[in-house]
Amino acid sequence: MMKIGGVRIDGKTVLAPMCSVTTLPFRILCKRYGAALVFTEMISADAGSYVYYDQKHGFNTTVEEKPVVSQIFGSDPYKLANCAYKMEEMKADIIDINMGCPSLKLSRSNAGAMILKDEKLVADIISSVSSTVSCPVTAKIRMGINSNKDTVKIAKIIEQAGASAITVHARTMKQKYMGVADWDMIKKVKDAVSIPVIGNGDVFSSSDAKRMIDITGCDLVMIGRKAIGNPFIFQQCEHYFKTGEILSEPTLNEKFEAYKTLCSLMEQYLTYKPDLKDYRINACWFTKHVKGGRDARVVMARCKSKEDIDEVINEFCED
Repeated sequence: MMKIGGVRIDGKTVLAPMCSVTTLPFRILCKRYGAALVFTEMISADAGSYVYYDQKHGFNTTVEEKPVVSQIFGSDPYKLANCAYKMEEMKADIIDINMGCPSLKLSRSNAGAMILKDEKLVADIISSVSSTVSCPVTAKIRMGINSNKDTVKIAKIIEQAGASAITVHARTMKQKYMGVADWDMIKKVKDAVSIPVIGNGDVFSSSDAKRMIDITGCDLVMIGRKAIGNPFIFQQCEHYFKTGEILSEPTLNEKFEAYKTLCSLMEQYLTYKPDLKDYRINACWFTKHVKGGRDARVVMARCKSKEDIDEVINEFCED
């Protein structure tokens, strides 16, 4: 057990923030499978400062997913602080500042990873947000824009400005999601700061998660792409941390029971009525890396209803 600020974290695995993925239903599902901490999709400070949170990608939460981190993005310290205040009112347990997204859209507005090129802005944002809210404030960073020469310096600035933890995605902005994550840089940040460090990048199995902690000394391990359609990764990692035993991969029936649970959670918690596209996308996630999955996805692409998709899945499991 550890704490980020005053927030207790029971476990070592963290669900990464991912656009159109880490909705409330998916966060709850991952929590049920063992994730110790979950992040929301990123929320724009420009929108989050003044709109109601019933839009498609707004913020809502429930007790079952606690603790939850609301990740916000932008480049204006005042707007970010105001948005953070609203998120805290909406019962977010931790506020995270996105300083790591490599997307061109965010870069054009000087947000995401582009913030890292301006050390003063980094400090101003963390200071502004942390002085506005009472809950812990964290930051998720890349190693830099094109190189890692200032990663440790930026991490220290973030700590000194008032952050309670820092996540290091061990790639540069230029790398996006390509190449090999530089875990040595996570270790350098961990050695340089006194706040908790969350490691991120190239964790695809329970043994990877354990190896990252052993190599870097990071406090928590963040898992992103590998969790899509695969909430079992959290169960596998947490079990391995506790017992040293590697769990077997989920059966087809187990995967599709998780899919059905996610559909039920979508119907219960989404602030809009799920449509066919939502069900199809999720069904496709759960058929990835499964024998015959590609053929099933081709059939599901032609389905006209959720019931049609369920029928494909049931036939797939029977085969």
